[in-house]
Amino acid sequence: MNTRTRIAGVLVVVALVAAAATGTGMAAVDTRQAQVQQQTQTQMQAEYCTYPSNTTYGSFEVSNLSAPSGVEAGEPVTVSADITNPNDVPMIQCVEFRLEGDVVERTGWALNPNETETITFDVNTTGLEDGTYIHGIETRDFGELATLTVGEQPEPEPEEPTASLQFDDQESDGSSVTVASANLSDGGYIAILDENGSVVGATDYLEPGEQENVSVPLLESLNESATLTAQAHLDTNDNQTLDFLTSNGTEDGPYTVNGTPVTDDADVTVGEEPTTEEPTTEEPTTEEPTTEEPTTEEPTTEEPTEEPTATVKFEDQNSNGATVTVASATLSEGGFVVIHNESGDVVGISNYIEESDSNIRIFLTESLSESATLTAMAHLDTNNNQQLDFLSSDGAEDGPYTMDGSPITDDAEITVGDEPTTEEPTTEEPTTEEPTTEEPTTEEPTTEEPTTEEPTTEEPTNETETPPPTETPIDNGTEN
Repeated sequence: MNTRTRIAGVLVVVALVAAAATGTGMAAVDTRQAQVQQQTQTQMQAEYCTYPSNTTYGSFEVSNLSAPSGVEAGEPVTVSADITNPNDVPMIQCVEFRLEGDVVERTGWALNPNETETITFDVNTTGLEDGTYIHGIETRDFGELATLTVGEQPEPEPEEPTASLQFDDQESDGSSVTVASANLSDGGYIAILDENGSVVGATDYLEPGEQENVSVPLLESLNESATLTAQAHLDTNDNQTLDFLTSNGTEDGPYTVNGTPVTDDADVTVGEEPTTEEPTTEEPTTEEPTTEEPTTEEPTTEEPTEEPTATVKFEDQNSNGATVTVASATLSEGGFVVIHNESGDVVGISNYIEESDSNIRIFLTESLSESATLTAMAHLDTNNNQQLDFLSSDGAEDGPYTMDGSPITDDAEITVGDEPTTEEPTTEEPTTEEPTTEEPTTEEPTTEEPTTEEPTTEEPTNETETPPPTETPIDNGTEN
């Protein structure tokens, strides 16, 4: 091999080694260029928010849009939604807030594979005229919309007042009772009712919030143990005086849940006076042993239980619109009398009735403004808690007494208030009495014959005089 051929071979080897080295360096340069290119693309996509050109990737998904329904003109609005990347690769896609179809704000959003994040847009409503607008958050293929009313907003409806009571069984000296805890959202009072539903005690005004160990004085001291009911009352006229009785129930009515007053019952035991026992000396006794005869118990046969029965008498009457009176109710298993309007809605509920009662006064949940036909319906106390749970249990508890499958009811025409009548004045005609002349009479003299009375001898009798009858006070019934 000549020298020229040897030099050419060396040059080829050097070129191959150089090419290999250059290839390694170029690979490193290509990697760095790819990273820079990707970073630049990411920055451009975030700045210009271009949708991905590769349609094989799924669009970000939108869910759980949250936005106010109304706002005063010029006030900012915060709108948010959850954005999910359904792809198996990390991506940046455009997310937009639109108002009436126009893009108000657009931004790029980066998410890892199958990641969900919440995106928020703060929108200024300055310059928007009063009216209702459609807005929403959208991605390439998905979006959620809502309406936004710009302008003067209506006053929010007041929340229903709430109350809770805890009235535990207790011993008392008979002059007062203690309610363990009470929470009255709007303040008010606690009234104590007896078993007939009559108010027998009440607190002074209680501030809103939770109260503990509230002592309630009784109007008349108890002389025997009884079951009493604590009932929470509002202060509807804000005068801090309980006017429920003096207003015939139109003011300071009870707190209610689903139309039923908030109450709790307690057995109040009136303490006995301590007695001093005389010491006694027991004589020792010797017990004779006794032999007990074995006894055989006779099997008992249970009598079949009778179906509960009830009667209700609800008469036509005049009313002030706040209460009605059920003339009588006989409930074999105890329970309640419920008042329904002509639509079948419950508009009044009695307190718990032990078997029978008369002249049952029932407060209506809303006062009648005009005369109407109402229905009294007898209800059982199936869960024996002396509270009507028919509404709160969707009819599963405390259903009506029935006969042949039909509820036991009675209807009455309720006349609200009497219209004043104007009487026509009457003019009496003057009368002239004719003078009368009495004829003189002459009485004939009479001669009385003398009489002789025979003496009489009274026979002794064994009759016992009956004392005059003792008047028994008439029970007019207890009004509830």
